[in-house]
Amino acid sequence: MGVNAQTSVPAFTAGQVLTAAQMTQVNTGIPVFADTTARDAAFGGSGEKVLAEGQFAYIEATDTTQYYDGAAWQSVGAGGLVKVASGTASSGSTVSVNNCFTSTYDNYLILITDFSQTTTVNSFRLRAGGSDNTTSNYDSARIYVDTTASGFDGGTNAGTSFFFGQTSGNVSNSIVIQITNPQTTKQTNMFFSQVSPNAVRTVGFQGFCIFKATTSFDGFSVIASGTISTFNYTVYGYQK
Repeated sequence: MGVNAQTSVPAFTAGQVLTAAQMTQVNTGIPVFADTTARDAAFGGSGEKVLAEGQFAYIEATDTTQYYDGAAWQSVGAGGLVKVASGTASSGSTVSVNNCFTSTYDNYLILITDFSQTTTVNSFRLRAGGSDNTTSNYDSARIYVDTTASGFDGGTNAGTSFFFGQTSGNVSNSIVIQITNPQTTKQTNMFFSQVSPNAVRTVGFQGFCIFKATTSFDGFSVIASGTISTFNYTVYGYQK
């Protein structure tokens, strides 16, 4: 947490004598929070300001300035996409990302680059509360095209995960995933595109998945069938 980060936004009372620390907090201007969880906890408690339209906040985790429009937090000058999470991995077979889906956005873009593992098949699961959802609610299908052939690659009805491409030994693999309504209590739709070059040919996949239950999610997992050697991800929220 940075030197300016706060854990509350105090509401002072008439005649109250302020300490030096309180005056320093007031003089920081826009309040700074480590993340959106700290931001949300800073308003409405005992001795704290009530969150109201026009309040500003700076979020260290995403380097964004936000304002409250009376219904939700919005990012200032962020354009259509706002980065909400990023990271890397270089071991194991699963990458899990928690708390990247919130009520701030309805739709998300996930970019996965330099993804390499020891075998081929990858799958995707939605998460809530730090656990993968493995219920049989993932309906999915995909097609492929490469430099030698094309066709229908397969589909799954009522599966426990979402197949989303193949990777094996080449760090030029890139995957783009679009997700709609993961945080709301609606069915969650996912679409993916992938390019995977290797020494023999270049393969492209496209596919979709529908999570049929009306479940709210806050994260996801990528599960490789082998050991991950490189993996970079960035998650963006689409401005409403």
